[in-house]
Amino acid sequence: MDLVNNYSISYGDVVDFLTSIYSIALFIVLWEIIGQFGLIHYYFLPPISDILLELYELTVSGVMVHHAYLTVKRAIIGLIIACILGIVVGVLTARIRVMEWFWNPVIEIGYPVPIIALIPVFLFWFGSGDVSKVILVIVGCFWPVAINARNATRDIDKNIIWSAKMMGTSDRELIRRVVIPAAAPGIISGVQIALPLSLIITFVFEMTAGGGGLGFLEISGVRDFNSTQTYASLIVMMIIGFVFDRCLVLARSKILNWA
Repeated sequence: MDLVNNYSISYGDVVDFLTSIYSIALFIVLWEIIGQFGLIHYYFLPPISDILLELYELTVSGVMVHHAYLTVKRAIIGLIIACILGIVVGVLTARIRVMEWFWNPVIEIGYPVPIIALIPVFLFWFGSGDVSKVILVIVGCFWPVAINARNATRDIDKNIIWSAKMMGTSDRELIRRVVIPAAAPGIISGVQIALPLSLIITFVFEMTAGGGGLGFLEISGVRDFNSTQTYASLIVMMIIGFVFDRCLVLARSKILNWA
């Protein structure tokens, strides 16, 4: 009986998966038909089969892997540093009055600034290498993490804090064992906002300043009139973003399994 139930669950999972991707499959088929019959000029919309062939060739040659590595490295390093700084600043801003006095105006003023507008400034300061891209990712991803960490910490039930203090918990232990676990859902929501931002910032910076990466590879395709390379780079970027998002969703479910 258990074996039958296991097979039925597996079948249901397959059906759910197919149901969730049917619209994407139809879109791909329509794209291929439009490209093969030349309904739209090849340069603007080549057949998806040609794009996948270009993607295969770039991957086998190592070109796509190299540029994808550069983009992922820059985005991940910047995101990790931004998350560490954002969580620390956000939690302390909600808990310590001096930190609140200093950081609240900084956060409120800095958050609305379009981060892409800072690319020319960062080119002046740090050049077009990895350092400038990583620092811009840090700056761009810091705000949503810090704001969500601050707000989540402020919203913690005061009775939980008072109970922990009455049991003799020190301030340091209070933050580590009570505040951060209680604020974890809000903190992770901030990380989920920052994750796509890290990729967007990196991608746009690479398109603008060069220095390798998927953004550079995509804009190179435009300059060389190689539209299949442009679309192949975009598809890889979409796949990376999807994988990162699924990994974060999985990590969230593991971290918050107590909720």
